[in-house]
Amino acid sequence: MAAAVWAVVAWGVGNVVIASVPMNGLAIAFHRLWFGTVIYLVALYASGRRLRRATFRFGWAGGVAYGADIATFFLAVRLTSVATATTVSALQPLVLLGFAAAMFGERIRARHVVATVVSVGGVAMVAFGAPDVGGSTRLGDLFAVLALIAWAAYFVTSKRAREQLGTFEYMTVNQLVAFLVVAPFALAGGALGGADGTLDPSIALRILLIVLVAGSGHVFINWAHAHVTLVLASLITLAMPAISTAVAWAALGQEVTVVQVVGIAVVMVALGAVVVRDARERPEVAEATEPLP
Repeated sequence: MAAAVWAVVAWGVGNVVIASVPMNGLAIAFHRLWFGTVIYLVALYASGRRLRRATFRFGWAGGVAYGADIATFFLAVRLTSVATATTVSALQPLVLLGFAAAMFGERIRARHVVATVVSVGGVAMVAFGAPDVGGSTRLGDLFAVLALIAWAAYFVTSKRAREQLGTFEYMTVNQLVAFLVVAPFALAGGALGGADGTLDPSIALRILLIVLVAGSGHVFINWAHAHVTLVLASLITLAMPAISTAVAWAALGQEVTVVQVVGIAVVMVALGAVVVRDARERPEVAEATEPLP
């Protein structure tokens, strides 16, 4: 549970770092993924492990889902309001409830459903309570829904892959495949540098920070998939918009409204209650022996 919570904190902080990079979203994703691919390949081979045929057989689907999520979410925030895109993504636990029961035999309790509904409401308050939510189009709304499907698929395929692959082995193939998915869209869009078209050292350092901070979230959540239920891991991600809003207020001085503060409180209380309750019960997942990364 601690690993899953850290993953969401890392993503929440990483979102603020991403917002500070003066590049379009696909360009950031392009560089983040090739940086990540190189780092994970070096780490994997330095540890004496290798990419195997089985690595791609069990891990490719998660990489495709992750790459699709990045591409579609970027298009969503370009064509609709950030509030809409964020709130639609927050519906992920509702999508995963059925898959958790059918594919992994997890028991869905009433508290999971209640916490999901209440937390999604809190996320909506955080998103739509922002001072400026921007405009929206139906095409943008469609991409937001596609991003939601891809994000849910990433969790399902990652949990399935972790039944066969170690965390670093899976993360390496995940980054590589995701890069191959995103690269054509990023290259077609051009502008892979800053305002002057180049990737200057300051931008490169911030992208590296994204890999190390937000990227660590993916390492920890994929390690956690072998130890916690899919439902709980998905529920915890609902704290991400609240964390990003709080960090943006503290680090970037972005305005936070009373409605957003109430929404953050609703999310944290609802998630805190279900996480504490679940912590008292033995998780309904297979025992895993892989050490924490």
